[in-house]
Amino acid sequence: MDYDVIIIGGGPCGLIAARDIAGQGAEVCVIEKSPEIGYPVKCSGLFSTAGLKQIGVDVSDSLICSTIRGGRFYSPGGEDFLAYSKQDRAVVVERKMFDKELARDAVRAGAKIRLKTTALDIKRNGRVSVRINEVGEEKTISSKLLIGADGAGSQVARWAGIERENKFVSGVQVEVAAADVESDVAEVYFGKSFAPGFYAWILPKGDVFEVGIGSTGGGGETPRELLKRFMAEHPIASKKLDSKSILEFNKGAIPVGGPRDTVSENIMLIGDAAGQTKASTGGGVITGGICARIAADAAISAIEEDNYSQEFLLTSYDQKWRAELEQEFMAHLFMKNIIDSATDPEIDSLFNMLKKEGVPELMTTFTDTDRPLEFIKEVLKKEEILNWAQRFLDIRKELLG
Repeated sequence: MDYDVIIIGGGPCGLIAARDIAGQGAEVCVIEKSPEIGYPVKCSGLFSTAGLKQIGVDVSDSLICSTIRGGRFYSPGGEDFLAYSKQDRAVVVERKMFDKELARDAVRAGAKIRLKTTALDIKRNGRVSVRINEVGEEKTISSKLLIGADGAGSQVARWAGIERENKFVSGVQVEVAAADVESDVAEVYFGKSFAPGFYAWILPKGDVFEVGIGSTGGGGETPRELLKRFMAEHPIASKKLDSKSILEFNKGAIPVGGPRDTVSENIMLIGDAAGQTKASTGGGVITGGICARIAADAAISAIEEDNYSQEFLLTSYDQKWRAELEQEFMAHLFMKNIIDSATDPEIDSLFNMLKKEGVPELMTTFTDTDRPLEFIKEVLKKEEILNWAQRFLDIRKELLG
């Protein structure tokens, strides 16, 4: 079977690319090894409203579990502040059904989705031949272009000879039936004793709550053990949570580094496979989705020009997504490096500075949380905070220009 484009990976980024490519008249096939779109769930369903518009997704009201207007942030020592807006800033959706809606959009646009199908290997000879196992039967399909949307451990990247920096945050999350948390406020908890190298969160989701933790390791505890201890022992969060009301458990690897290249001959990488995630939060649906749309346009251009060379894909995709988002990814990495490098007392000190300098109020004026660069520039205009930040890394050249 021949296609214009084969996409390996039926997650949000692969489905967004399929929707946009098929919508412009090309023959697209999405290969997904799972028997069902949306399973297993690997991350929360918190998306900024600004970001959803950028990826061309109008979420059905039936999928929205909660509307988020603010965030309450806790330092390791219990300092806290609330950044709250009167406007809707984000929504929490049912991730399983969200992915299915993306799949329906792709199919309506003309894409084909093959479930229970694993890509075994590829060969390139002007086209890309993909050997697959579809429900136990081996077949070969081919395309002019292959898009790897197969996640942080991308097999497509390995087949293409693209090396990547394997840095990950391990994340675990549970749904609980009861929590003493405001219905429109996400809570974030910092502290190396519970979430070394990252943070913990409580997220209202309609009648339930998502409680999760990310960790870069250390201390000998698994992320699941850290989450269990956070829910039972954290001096603030434990009083809000009922650890006996766990309804569901999910886990996943969050890439905080990516490959140096995202294109090769006849091949593009998108989403987690390309490292297009926010290092400070682990989120990647919005940023990866933006890049997927750029990849879709590049795919159509390649088909029209009949040019699938690495050089063509470099200029039509790689350079364009970097121009759009690379500085934003650096801003997220800057925030992640602060979390990694600062001690708990230093984070407590930072919280006091942020409150004194009016940063919580400033946060409410920036609506696009996926693009924090301009916000960080404003914060770093405050001399005391800038001096504090420079103790950890030199950000003048990279962020201030």
